[in-house]
Amino acid sequence: MADISMFFSLDDRMELESAILNASYKTTGEIRIRVEKKAGRDPLGAARRAFAATGLKNKAARNSVLFYISVFDRKFAVFGDDEINKRVSPEFWETVKNAVIAKFSEREFKIGLLGGITIVAEKLAGYFPDEKIDLKENPESVTFEG
Repeated sequence: MADISMFFSLDDRMELESAILNASYKTTGEIRIRVEKKAGRDPLGAARRAFAATGLKNKAARNSVLFYISVFDRKFAVFGDDEINKRVSPEFWETVKNAVIAKFSEREFKIGLLGGITIVAEKLAGYFPDEKIDLKENPESVTFEG
């Protein structure tokens, strides 16, 4: 697959973006997915760089989460910003990662991410509830690089 934007079908992308949008109605936290060709040796480091590149690092609330997929070297990471990391343990991130990877190993990439989004969204809503009713701006939630 030379064109990584084809990693998800259009229907899959729409379903993932819908799940992220639905989560945004419950929390001030922001969730995004980044798909890249290669992470190199350090998928968490690549996720950290992608977190900055997508603008999530600049969010004032510091409660954003990025799901990172490296297609060609088959790596995955989930990266949370400072405020969410103050409230959850490293074991929480391992639980999320393991739940997603379990589905990835079955080639169920969309299902794995939807499960991870659900787990993260519940935690974000518990710590950072969105109490105002408004129409959410939906930036592109699933991005591709490379």
